[in-house]
Amino acid sequence: MPSTVAGEAGVAYVDGRYLPIGEAAIPITDWGFIRGDAVYDAIPFTEGFLFRLSDHVERFGLSMRKWRLHVSLGPDRITAVVHEVVRRSGLRDGLVLIMATRGVPPSLGIRDPARFENRFYAFSQVLPPIAAPERLRDGMSVIVSRVRRIPETSVDSTAKNFQWGDFTQARLEANDRGADNALLLDHEGNLTEGPGFNAFIVSGRVLKTPAHHRLEGITRRTVMEIAERAGWPVSETDIPEEEMKAADEVFLCTSAGGIFPVTEIDGQPVADGICGEITSAILDQYWRLRVDPEWAEAVDYATAASIEPGAGESGDAGHTAKHRSATG
Repeated sequence: MPSTVAGEAGVAYVDGRYLPIGEAAIPITDWGFIRGDAVYDAIPFTEGFLFRLSDHVERFGLSMRKWRLHVSLGPDRITAVVHEVVRRSGLRDGLVLIMATRGVPPSLGIRDPARFENRFYAFSQVLPPIAAPERLRDGMSVIVSRVRRIPETSVDSTAKNFQWGDFTQARLEANDRGADNALLLDHEGNLTEGPGFNAFIVSGRVLKTPAHHRLEGITRRTVMEIAERAGWPVSETDIPEEEMKAADEVFLCTSAGGIFPVTEIDGQPVADGICGEITSAILDQYWRLRVDPEWAEAVDYATAASIEPGAGESGDAGHTAKHRSATG
């Protein structure tokens, strides 16, 4: 199984070639590297099942359009690449990242981003840990960071991008303060999201999630569909810091690891300090869906992904994507 020098297994797709993740490289002058000028998506797979792959590919296409990026691979080809980087890695559980970058300047004298040839990369990897395993079910501690979220009017948070300066500083602050992770507020003092995850609160058996300055996460969407099917109302709204801290339950959600109960904020317990009833029910249902064939595509580890030459090599990445609903 291919691995990095640090022992990480995975396979990358770069310039039309598959290679071990430890041998993959991008040009050092790619603006995706030197300016963070890139969008991406992260597709989780569990027991060999890729979860909501078509929805991730659709969102990737939307992110590219918002970032004014275009790659030659269409949705069918991107889907085939995702399957292949998992198949070749042999991993049964992990994450696939697909990325579009601005690319390399055509020459030293050209700095107009509209004239760049955009680039596509992908790789599979072992699932990165969000917190210690025992914290994922028992509950995480978070801080409310002093760092405020970048406004969506400056950087569109619905386009999944690598503008992570605020997230990284908040995560470092959490380390300094002895917490597992951090939540960020907007400049009006309302909850937004955290480094790589959306947030929910539960008050009076009603779920609330921020309406602004946050990614429209696929796992967030799944949580909302699970809740609605169970008869729990869901509201996208402003959530002041005080309301979050007074909630009955708080939990985080991310494609990289699922649902994480929060039992402590700024050193104080959330309600009675244990994983709440609704959080627990959503967590259990979510992991059932992760391996449900109605929601997830099985990777064929015995057969290389095939596609007709040239098929799916143009057009928007989201054009042929399908949508699944927990209610149907």
